[in-house]
Amino acid sequence: MKDEQVVILGSFNTNNGITSFVKQNYSQLKKQGWQFHFINIANAKPARELASLGHYSEVKQLKLGPVKHVLDLARVLRRNRKFSSVIHMHLDSLHNFLPLLIAKFVGYKRIIVHAHSDQRGQYSWKKEVAQKMGMKICAQTATDFIACSQNAADFFYPKNIQQNDSFKIILNSAALNKFQYSEDANLKRRAELNISKTTIVVGHCGRFNRQKNHSFVLRSFAKFHQMVPDSKLVLVGNGEDFVKIKDLAQKLGIGKSTIFTGYIDNVAEVQNMFDIFILPSLYEGLSLSLLENSANGTQCLLSDQQTKESYFLDSTYKLSIKDGAEQIWADKMFELVQQDLDKKLQSVKNIEQLEEMGFSEKKSVASLIELYEK
Repeated sequence: MKDEQVVILGSFNTNNGITSFVKQNYSQLKKQGWQFHFINIANAKPARELASLGHYSEVKQLKLGPVKHVLDLARVLRRNRKFSSVIHMHLDSLHNFLPLLIAKFVGYKRIIVHAHSDQRGQYSWKKEVAQKMGMKICAQTATDFIACSQNAADFFYPKNIQQNDSFKIILNSAALNKFQYSEDANLKRRAELNISKTTIVVGHCGRFNRQKNHSFVLRSFAKFHQMVPDSKLVLVGNGEDFVKIKDLAQKLGIGKSTIFTGYIDNVAEVQNMFDIFILPSLYEGLSLSLLENSANGTQCLLSDQQTKESYFLDSTYKLSIKDGAEQIWADKMFELVQQDLDKKLQSVKNIEQLEEMGFSEKKSVASLIELYEK
């Protein structure tokens, strides 16, 4: 099937995990001769850079009106059906199940659904009903059922689907060597941000939204900063809560100790500064930022709400995010900075272990090729 083309649909925003997964893996597939038609149904800040990887179309956003969205989605899906009978949908939920129904209606022979998130317990009752309906429709319309983790699979697919040969977990991955620790990059980025080489840097990478729990990040760091005044918090990303979180940093008295980088392209270099990476997310499929920072040799603190595949290394720590748990996180950070840790050595060790576990880009690309060549 290598000479054929594949239609790729998803909500591809400029800086979400699904977009990162697609850009990373499909750039490698393109080099091997694969051709893709991307259909973007994002409701905000669509990742138009995907046009560099193949043909690219945007669907009128759902927030502009369901009728316009449905008609445009049907038009784009029908047009792309001329190029391929295979469509791969990269999704973070199933409450918008319209792409599944329309893809089936316009004649796609293989409908591959790829679960990238676990949002159980986070929905309003209306979205919960829509998600359950989407699960039933997915089971009836899709031909292949993929997930990035077991939690994501449980959010998308009933147990009977997971027992079929058509179900498979393809772990999220990273170009691990790209994120190997560099002392030169660490010192360079610190100098650019006027951060001393002895200052403890706590980092977070992610979209500023409810899921990423930035308010918990700030409150935890505020307590840690009282214990270690020579410390900085670096927040990478943007999003709808950006201004609110900046205001909260000021209210907590850590405004001068918090650096907001916004969206940046050189995340790999900036992560070299981090002594500790914290990810107190309310839910995750399998965080790409976690993989990247682990490859960088950073000590990583995670919420206990994430998929079991996330707690994979001895430099990864699982902590509660219940009310009042910020002190627990601050104490753990304080404990870690008292240790004489060799980040360069930890980076080499972690990359070796991550490759053995199947988190390498080479492994995920091979899994996608195997999927498409079925």
